Amino acid sequence: MADPDTAAGTRTEVAGRVTVADRVVVKVAQQAAAGASTPVRGGLAGTDLPHVDVELAGTRARVRAHVASTWPEPAGDVAARVRDALRDELERLVGVHVDDLVVTVADVRPPADEGRRVR
Repeated sequence: MADPDTAAGTRTEVAGRVTVADRVVVKVAQQAAAGASTPVRGGLAGTDLPHVDVELAGTRARVRAHVASTWPEPAGDVAARVRDALRDELERLVGVHVDDLVVTVADVRPPADEGRRVR
C-alpha cells in the first residue's frame, strides 16, 4: 500500500545541514586504518600505529596514514587495504571525499606466534 502523503504529493522535506567536527573525521580515519592494519603500541620511536593526519577543506580531505604490518604480508597489500578502508569509511560515514591519500607502512611486526620457539 502506498504512503498517502507520497501518493498525494504532499510529503514535506526539511532542508538542513549536518556539520561533522574535524576531530570526528580524524577518529573515523584512525578506526578505519586500525581495522585494516596491525595496531601497534610504542612502535618506531615510541609512536602508536596507526597514526593518521587529516587536512580538511569543507568536504574534501588530504590524508596521511602511517600503519604497521605483520610479517610476511606484503606491504603493498596492507597499504592498499588501508587506502580502500580510509576512502570508503570517510565517504560513507562522514561524507568526506579523499582527494589525496598517502599510506606508509612504517613498522613490520613478527607473526603473533613468533615468540614461541622449539628447543
